[in-house]
Amino acid sequence: MKPLLDCYGVTVVAISKDSPDAVAAHVLRDGLTFTMLSDADLSVIRAHGLLHEGALEFRTFYLGPWRFPLGWPTGFKSMAIPTTLLLDEQHVVRWVDQAEDYRVRGNELRTRAALEAAFGPDPEA
Repeated sequence: MKPLLDCYGVTVVAISKDSPDAVAAHVLRDGLTFTMLSDADLSVIRAHGLLHEGALEFRTFYLGPWRFPLGWPTGFKSMAIPTTLLLDEQHVVRWVDQAEDYRVRGNELRTRAALEAAFGPDPEA
């Protein structure tokens, strides 16, 4: 999706409930090239109505020399609802895409349609 966002000049900023150290490790591990911010106390996530309370929390152990992951629920936690916001240059929200399922992330077709509705046809098409 990066080429699509780049042709519209979109700047991506992600907010995570992870600690600053965990965010830094995630950026390094996955080679992320966009800004990723930590909201460890969930204050920004909560203020924007994006808090999902009661998500199952899992503890994961890795077994054997192949490091096979094994996890089981250990309780409940709060997390952010996966949400994409498209803001214009004046920081006006032009589009909101919020997942019903935390495992579902942004979709390029929906994002393209939102960009075209907000800013016109793909400038590189």
